[in-house]
Amino acid sequence: MAFPNRLFSLPTWRLIGLGLTTTVFSLGTLCLVAPSTVAEALGVIPTTPEGRDFAEKAMIFAGIRDLAAAAAMYWFSGHGKDKELGVMLTAWTAVCVVDTCVAIQGPKGWDKGVWALWGGAAVVMSGGLGLLQV
Repeated sequence: MAFPNRLFSLPTWRLIGLGLTTTVFSLGTLCLVAPSTVAEALGVIPTTPEGRDFAEKAMIFAGIRDLAAAAAMYWFSGHGKDKELGVMLTAWTAVCVVDTCVAIQGPKGWDKGVWALWGGAAVVMSGGLGLLQV
């Protein structure tokens, strides 16, 4: 098998996929429960009441997006569909990259954990590629 599959055994890859799925679910839930907190963490800091309302609605859309994807990922994981889960996680890398690019454009720029977002995107991509090769 090609890199990164040979790094871990099949049960370990499955746990990595389940852990990443839980992370997506948790982030989606946070977007629904505390949308203004997530918006601020991504660097979206509205200055008007209309801006705050718009930012909260945008975070709710992001939260539902995450929950819908996590539901599909949980289904794949629960039914032993490792390659399908790998496809979802690999595709989810694009979401991670776009979220990071949004955060970079905010007033905090590269400060306040943006590097962790890039690292998260790399972990999601590696987990997805590992499951694709199972």
